[in-house]
Amino acid sequence: MKYYFIINPNSGKRQLGDLEAKIHQACIKRDIPYEVLYTKMPGDGRRLAKKISDSEECTVFSVGGDGNLNDVLNGVIGSENKILGNIPYGSGNDYDRALKNYEDQYVLSDVGVINGRHFINVACLGLDADVANNLDKTKNKKWIPVKQRYNASLVYTFSRYKSKKVKIQIGDFSTESELTILAVGNGQYYGGGYRIAPQALVDDGVFDIYVIEKMPKAKILGLFAKLIRGTHEKSPKVKKYRNEKMIVDCSEPYVFNVDGEMLLGSHFEITMKKNAVKVFNDRTFIDEIIAEE
Repeated sequence: MKYYFIINPNSGKRQLGDLEAKIHQACIKRDIPYEVLYTKMPGDGRRLAKKISDSEECTVFSVGGDGNLNDVLNGVIGSENKILGNIPYGSGNDYDRALKNYEDQYVLSDVGVINGRHFINVACLGLDADVANNLDKTKNKKWIPVKQRYNASLVYTFSRYKSKKVKIQIGDFSTESELTILAVGNGQYYGGGYRIAPQALVDDGVFDIYVIEKMPKAKILGLFAKLIRGTHEKSPKVKKYRNEKMIVDCSEPYVFNVDGEMLLGSHFEITMKKNAVKVFNDRTFIDEIIAEE
């Protein structure tokens, strides 16, 4: 079986030459043929993954953050012979946190679909989505450490945030709400370690859905402190649902953040595909590549 590595060159801190050397060493050690490909623009991860023949049995690795993983996922999904791999090399790496709960070398992961786009970790709307979407405003500020970009974006977004008016349908239940956060979790984490869905499993066939109602700004930062610990479920402002599909209608066009990618719209249909993709989870191989000297 051949390995393909689709690298986002804008992710991570290590020099690309060092990264390629790690990949080379890990593959040569196991006598695995491999090829390295680089993205140049948004959507390249998907395009490069789709170019690989569906008849070829292979593992296609995303090397980057959750956004690059989402791109590669959308290029692999539907193929019977392509296995999805993830070398966590971005600032968030939240889906990788979910995989660490599994000991098997391969995991049959559920995949969500939102308005035709597949996602493997979390889709969200509201304050957390705006924080993720504003990350670009912090990326060019060299004085902000990579691991603090999300928190810096949180401070920036918090001062400007307005709640979202939506109508939500989950199964036979529907409600209209003015909310702070709506998160649809396949994985447990987002935002570089915020544990939005502490009970979620990537192979149980349902989403863990969180609707956090409009809150005074003075209480929102306390909520994010609870999200870090995964203790927010006890808050009276937090409603949790479990289902395999939902519909969201917005009072105006809003942005859903989908595994780090932006999706603008006013009507969103979200469904679950159970065990839709085989995911590589050999931790020894992954750790050899991401290990710091």
